[in-house]
Amino acid sequence: MKIVGKTDIGMVRDTNQDAFKILALGQGAGLALVCDGMGGASGGDTASALAKQTIAEVVQRRYQDAMGAESVKIMVREAVMEANRKIYEAAQETPELQGMGTTVVMVLLYQNHAYVAHVGDSRLYIFREGMLEQLTKDHSFIQDLLDRGEISADEAKTHPGKNVITRAVGVQWDVEMDLHVMELHSGDRLLLCTDGLSNGCSDERIAGVLSDHSAEESVEELIRLANQSGGHDNITVVIVES
Repeated sequence: MKIVGKTDIGMVRDTNQDAFKILALGQGAGLALVCDGMGGASGGDTASALAKQTIAEVVQRRYQDAMGAESVKIMVREAVMEANRKIYEAAQETPELQGMGTTVVMVLLYQNHAYVAHVGDSRLYIFREGMLEQLTKDHSFIQDLLDRGEISADEAKTHPGKNVITRAVGVQWDVEMDLHVMELHSGDRLLLCTDGLSNGCSDERIAGVLSDHSAEESVEELIRLANQSGGHDNITVVIVES
């Protein structure tokens, strides 16, 4: 297994409120994590950094080489819940941080399976046998409109509410997350990214890059393409090779 990643400020923003974490665990297991903070410059930075730190600490503390599948799922869920509590409590203690939060998309890789937790509009894709598939579903205002058939996919790309998310880690005392498990095949690639990439680079272009480049080259090229299209947001890309 190989995990590589990079974050970039983009071409417009003054600060980078994205964060990512790559963590090697025992017997080939690993953690990949991407966060996109919100709540003003200091709030977004604080929320994404707290999520990254807390999730990594919980996983390092609780991970064991001989865990069962249910124990891994519980660990992943509790890592996100602990991050949610830490961010929420920090916001209550500091008035200028109130309302801060962050997206989270994380993958715990263990025994040829990916244990996925997801909140917000950062995404997880799988690239398998030349095909790219989005595995997470955005928790966003636009996705709700799409689900109800009120707008088309083309209209969603330019809708003024495209950056409004409906779930975030740390905004409330509790958080609802999507959790699922999938089996990985040899040669699979997982792509975790913030909306700086997904809004700035089409699925077709992402698939082309993953098809033609190594993992390390793909990270660099995807960030370059997102910046080339305007770099309107911070851009974070993490690629996992099974």
